[in-house]
Amino acid sequence: MNSGSALRVYLLLMVSSMVIGGSIRIADVHTTRGTAMVTKYEVAAGDTLSKLAQRFYGDATLIPVIAVPNGIADPNTISVGQELLIPYITRRHTVASGETLSGLAQHFYDDGTFFPVLAAANHIGDPNVVRVGRSLLIPELGDVGHTVVAGETLSERARRWYGAAQLHPIISFPNRIADPDHVEVGRVLIRPGLNLRHTAVAGDTLRVLAQHHYGNAEMFPIVAAADHIADPNKITVGQVLFFPDLTDF
Repeated sequence: MNSGSALRVYLLLMVSSMVIGGSIRIADVHTTRGTAMVTKYEVAAGDTLSKLAQRFYGDATLIPVIAVPNGIADPNTISVGQELLIPYITRRHTVASGETLSGLAQHFYDDGTFFPVLAAANHIGDPNVVRVGRSLLIPELGDVGHTVVAGETLSERARRWYGAAQLHPIISFPNRIADPDHVEVGRVLIRPGLNLRHTAVAGDTLRVLAQHHYGNAEMFPIVAAADHIADPNKITVGQVLFFPDLTDF
């Protein structure tokens, strides 16, 4: 069994044991911030969680990301007409030969000038240099809004939404804001979708981080699945983790 298969089996077993044991209730889950791109989906004939994971995330192994917050004990059994919460996971793109950030910005956003969004989200110092084979996060530039209040800056918004103040270009460029430290009170901002990022420190565990981020330590399998962590009991200091977004139940 390869590592991907082993991870999938382990997480599915964890999903089943947690839901059957009653340790996860949808009402117990909350987020530390609002969310932008979460989807509700009604199951149709022929749907499976693996098919839905492939459809929404491009990765059929991310079954636990859907199963856990929906309290599904048996990921092989879902019902036609059942309404599912589909957590938001930031899209990833693997760089191919000849691709540039401006070209990718044109492809994903229809605007090549939005390349600083990709550079900021991926901590790329020189936007003219991107390595073939690198996996890039592609923030979603939806129309979900946030109304600016007195005292807010884009750096503070970036810290609260994404976990790092230096990610403010992700907000400023699609909103065409020249000075990220001065934003008009009352202005409604496009809120780009990008999963909150956390760099692991000494003492962190997925359970501790799930408790902090979702208010429920037993949500750790969705973090493990989204970050392709083979052994959820082992994370390393300095490891960068991303947290799938859930709605406020």
